[in-house]
Amino acid sequence: MSEGEPAEEHLSDTAQDDDDSASFVSVQSQVDPCDMAHPDAYNEFKSLKIKEMQERKRRLKLPVPKHDIQLSLWRTLKSFVGKDLTRVAIPVHFNEPLTFIQRLTEDLEYSELLDKAADEGTSSSMRLMYLAVFSALPYASVAKRYSKPFNPLLAETYELIREDKGYACIGEQVSHHPPITCLHAEHEKWSFWQEYRMDSKFRPHYFKIIPTGSVHFRVRETGEHYSWQKPATTIHNIILGSLWNDQEGTVTVTNHSTGEKACLFFSPYKTSKSYTKIKGEVYDKKGNVTIQIKGDWTSHYKFKPADSDTWTEVWSLAEQLLEDNKRYYGFSPFSLQLNETEENTAPTDSRHRPDQRMLENGKVEEAAAEKLRLEELQRGRRKTSTNAQPQWFSPREDPDTGETYHTYHGGYWSSKLSQDFSQSPNIF
Repeated sequence: MSEGEPAEEHLSDTAQDDDDSASFVSVQSQVDPCDMAHPDAYNEFKSLKIKEMQERKRRLKLPVPKHDIQLSLWRTLKSFVGKDLTRVAIPVHFNEPLTFIQRLTEDLEYSELLDKAADEGTSSSMRLMYLAVFSALPYASVAKRYSKPFNPLLAETYELIREDKGYACIGEQVSHHPPITCLHAEHEKWSFWQEYRMDSKFRPHYFKIIPTGSVHFRVRETGEHYSWQKPATTIHNIILGSLWNDQEGTVTVTNHSTGEKACLFFSPYKTSKSYTKIKGEVYDKKGNVTIQIKGDWTSHYKFKPADSDTWTEVWSLAEQLLEDNKRYYGFSPFSLQLNETEENTAPTDSRHRPDQRMLENGKVEEAAAEKLRLEELQRGRRKTSTNAQPQWFSPREDPDTGETYHTYHGGYWSSKLSQDFSQSPNIF
């Protein structure tokens, strides 16, 4: 199944009718309304001492290539046209061996652009340029992915420490229906967080995903807060032909501290045959264009000051993908490493999912049976009101945007350092 950006992975792995969201909107956040995350989040991060960690050797391929079992996507989905696909059970044969939390973590694959945006001396206009380009990079990484991630179980988590990139990230599934996934990352120069939600439209010839959550970034040195929302993605040729996707809409990156903005304009195929081409502009607080951006969301970006004729490359996909990555679900080297086994992670971590691990090891039928077992366990917990509860994120109102979303309220990295995850539920 082709997935042009992380949105489509929220096709549900279980068909359930209940709504989890009500149990979380009533939770009162303990976060100071002036802070975007728990005040101890950065101190927790520093206690990890990432700079002192030895850089680990990471794998370059999966244990086995992708299985070659062929199933008809249309035969599987045709009875669900017009319905909410977040409640449709999808066979494991269409999965890739990652969960959606891990897939969302791929937003940080090119975190070096966040480093540049947060560098001392970077102008506010250049920060917006870097963030605008960064916001579009996930579409290049997954443009030719043909499988969907596992939908996380409620309270499932995923941690990622990249000592080579200098950040630590924690994600959690805070609602199953509707699916809501949260992510928070800390770096010595910046903080990054997001809550991912989506709406969808399923028709015989296409599947459209409209992300409704927001992405946030804060520069540690200046305290500047930026946010943006992701564009809509449409997957075409559901019935017949090769699957492909396009993006639609304007991504506006806003500096809430200064009022400056950057816009990237995604044009769908129906309005432009050059639908992968992209243009953008950075504006000062008076609306004047200061920087222009151009590129192709599948491969590269360039920029130039508004008063210059010289374009400078910001980022290129060259040499990022493995030559035989099609054999491994279309994964980039970064994606290949996300599900590597790792010691001392929480028992709720996606790496511990038995169905996903079986699929990664090529045991497709065993993975299907295990997936069904986990789904039945979760249904049973719901029926007996013993459902797992999220541990690390809770809802609060953003004073800059006015929206309410889940933010990290601290504690995960302290629990990791002390190896005390006694409060974590048993979901696998």
